[in-house]
Amino acid sequence: MGPGGSGIVAKWCPRADGELEAFIYREVLDRLSMASVCCHGFIDDGSGDYGWLFLEDGGIKRVADKGESLPMAFSHWLALLHGSASDLPLLCQSIRKQNWGDLDRSAFDTMLVCFEVLERNWHIVEERCEGLPWTLVHCDLQPKNVLVRNTASGIAFLPLDWEDAGWGAPAPDLAEIDAVSYWSTAQRTWPGIELRRVDEQVVCGVLFKILSAVGWEMSRLAAGSEEKATRRLRIYAPRLTASTQGLGLEV
Repeated sequence: MGPGGSGIVAKWCPRADGELEAFIYREVLDRLSMASVCCHGFIDDGSGDYGWLFLEDGGIKRVADKGESLPMAFSHWLALLHGSASDLPLLCQSIRKQNWGDLDRSAFDTMLVCFEVLERNWHIVEERCEGLPWTLVHCDLQPKNVLVRNTASGIAFLPLDWEDAGWGAPAPDLAEIDAVSYWSTAQRTWPGIELRRVDEQVVCGVLFKILSAVGWEMSRLAAGSEEKATRRLRIYAPRLTASTQGLGLEV
């Protein structure tokens, strides 16, 4: 149904999410000299709360399979995206009690200790996030959200699901990238940035990713899905400890 008989993907989503995604695709990504999924618009479904986002069909090939690391080429591409978007005037002005078993209680206690340590030392996270210029950040860059396409000029990366996107430090997007590759490309746009600044934000990105995952499981726990939530929280507890210690903090 798209131009020239091309395929279209229709995504039903909350109105606020759909309108933000449409804005990112059409008013931000289209202004950059980089390939991106074409957005054909957002239409309210009549309820006022939800609607349909219409996107170009980007195919099914993803940047990596579940559990795999993002490739170095993606680190270079991400640095180009962050560098290009950081100078857009448009963005600079507008972007925006349980029944625990012993094992579960141990995991929960571990996380509480980490939360207390992080709260006392959050200024360290803020300081490290000042090391790179602010830019457009996707905030959910995991393999399932990034398609790849072969083009005449090489591989094009096509991130989807921009509803959590915002304007800020690159850290939320850097959790799984190759720091050296990102740094080597980012210097083209941000001359003089230090590799250690990228490394610091990678560490912060890992922390943000774990905190986000824990937040989702706490919401699932509150909704009554105890078994699945507690199982995952047991996995996240040591990861939260490791990411907190990665900041140089004692837990």
